[in-house]
Amino acid sequence: MKKLYLSSLMYFILQFFLSLYTGAAHSAASPVESSLTNLKSVCFKKSENAPQEEIHRVWLNLTNTDGIFKQILIGYIKGATNGWDPKYDGYTLDAYKFADFYSINEGRKLVIQGRALPLEMSDTIPLGYRSAITGDLTISIDRADGDLAARDIYLLDKQAGTIHNLRDGGYTFSTTIGVFTDRFEIRYTEDQKLGTHESTIVPQKLTVASKNKVISLRSDAEPLKEVSVFDITGKLLYSSQEIGKSDLEITGIQSGMQILLVKTTFENGNTSTKKVLF
Repeated sequence: MKKLYLSSLMYFILQFFLSLYTGAAHSAASPVESSLTNLKSVCFKKSENAPQEEIHRVWLNLTNTDGIFKQILIGYIKGATNGWDPKYDGYTLDAYKFADFYSINEGRKLVIQGRALPLEMSDTIPLGYRSAITGDLTISIDRADGDLAARDIYLLDKQAGTIHNLRDGGYTFSTTIGVFTDRFEIRYTEDQKLGTHESTIVPQKLTVASKNKVISLRSDAEPLKEVSVFDITGKLLYSSQEIGKSDLEITGIQSGMQILLVKTTFENGNTSTKKVLF
């Protein structure tokens, strides 16, 4: 079986970022496709004489029940900035056939991202992923240290308009095949506004109602362009595109009584997400 070994560049990046540790990096005994997805498998021997520097880290996993596994690292450490840091940041290799998972900074897709100290609770980090499958994926905390070991870590799902505390467990969502760079965001407070950038969300005269397992939408302003319905976990239950009219009735959703999220995109590009009791 072919094995992937740490390049000197990757070792250099990891050595600086994980500066609490010294010693040689062991080669990662994983297939080529893993492309260092399991960052825990890269071992460093901790020096008893190393100074106790301030460092706060969280490892996040992207998995599914069929064995997909990708892992990223976000950490706050002395010397890093919130921009591109060649000493602390590492690009994803995107060598795994079935999926990729990364944080995003200045358009760069990073498997390791260093952030500036101090750790600010207002900080947010966009996440992106690539999927070669249609089905369910889960984002979860693998482990954390420093102040992040005890902090709540929230995952914002912009598509579903929901926010989930990863301390309560992993977040499972439905995906199609493709690359998605604007759906998820890590944050450390729950009370920040949900959704995409405020400049793209303008109030519309939209009525959304549910009765007898039929969801009805009516827009008194812009015609409807796209409508998607999600459950509170972010699972896509319904999607319709190129609607081009002001009214829509949605039938055929198989679900018990629960809160559903109806995301509407209008012809002018504005969006609205409303909750209905189904």
